[in-house]
Amino acid sequence: MHSKPLLATAFVAMTMLFACSKKKNCDPAPSNSIKYRSLGDVQVKNLQSYHLDIDLDGTHNVYLALGVTGDATGTTGKFFAAGINSTKLLVKVDSTICLQQNEVIKSIAPHPRDWKGMESYLVEAHIPAARPNDTVWTGDWLSANRKYIGFQFTRDNIPYMGWICVSMDRTHLALILHGCAWRRISEGDLPAGTMPAS
Repeated sequence: MHSKPLLATAFVAMTMLFACSKKKNCDPAPSNSIKYRSLGDVQVKNLQSYHLDIDLDGTHNVYLALGVTGDATGTTGKFFAAGINSTKLLVKVDSTICLQQNEVIKSIAPHPRDWKGMESYLVEAHIPAARPNDTVWTGDWLSANRKYIGFQFTRDNIPYMGWICVSMDRTHLALILHGCAWRRISEGDLPAGTMPAS
């Protein structure tokens, strides 16, 4: 008498197992489906700005440049980054956040950080005309050695977030771009510097 419900339960379980194995999509998405690509240590310096197409889909996401202005008192150079084509960068007021290795990037930025597409600066150098050796440097990226810029972008209506690995070369007045990585925002917080699973 009791064998009919047990048989029905076993049949349902076997059907579900067969359906899952046939579809091969019953398991949750991998928790580390991050994509990475090297940027070949490209340099951003005076007259050498850089448009970064993060995922190589033909749309530029981030613009990095060194703006230079000058007058009789001296020259000012300002490195800046800007999210373009709806890409946003992690900033605080008007400065690009300098993330440390493993510092968590959150989809909703904790105050006072914010996700913005506006131009934000990394480093500024003022070189006095009368005393060039007395250059005054400001900005969180002064001693950056493989630090990270956080970003968000959308492709095919799917939001992504990731990081760009950057160093600052003060001797040659250049930003060095090492690499970038990204994954879907739906996968949760992303520690800066996270690489694809081997």
